[in-house]
Amino acid sequence: MKPTAAAQTGMKQQQFEALFAKYHWLVYCGAYSVTGNKRDAEDALQSLFLKLIDQGFSEDAVRDPAGYLFRAGANEARQMYRAQERRSRNHTDDEVGFLKDPATDRNPGAEAMRERLLDAMDKLDPEQADILLLRFERGYSDAEIAGLLGKTRAAVGMALHRAKERLKDLMCDELNMEKSNETERYGYR
Repeated sequence: MKPTAAAQTGMKQQQFEALFAKYHWLVYCGAYSVTGNKRDAEDALQSLFLKLIDQGFSEDAVRDPAGYLFRAGANEARQMYRAQERRSRNHTDDEVGFLKDPATDRNPGAEAMRERLLDAMDKLDPEQADILLLRFERGYSDAEIAGLLGKTRAAVGMALHRAKERLKDLMCDELNMEKSNETERYGYR
């Protein structure tokens, strides 16, 4: 019988169960904040914990395990989302074009906006992205975020303000770049 990944890396089952029990909800929240979908967030959660087993992860190895694992859950979900996007782009327009019905698409720009937002979030400092996700996706207060990340409430408030400003700048830059590309593509000036 082949040993499990946990046995191969030296992580005992009790250690894994304790790690999972302590942080699974936080990892799930990080993943869900990116996917907005329960099933996809659960997939990211499982994938991340399998990676943690393989790597022999220890809470002692990182300064802030809660923040690290929340961010890791969000990053895992982003990677899965991007991999799925790449697979779907491999289809030609003829293959999938007939599946989309603009008349029934309630918000045709939502997917493009979500992708722009994910791209902009990737450009943020990881801590800024975490704070934005915790505040606006999960609804945590500044005080709750401070407790999770081991910071003062004032530091979280300042970081949140800076993160919002940076995200706004990135989103505006992205939109201006798209408009510029469209202008060049169609010869308008």
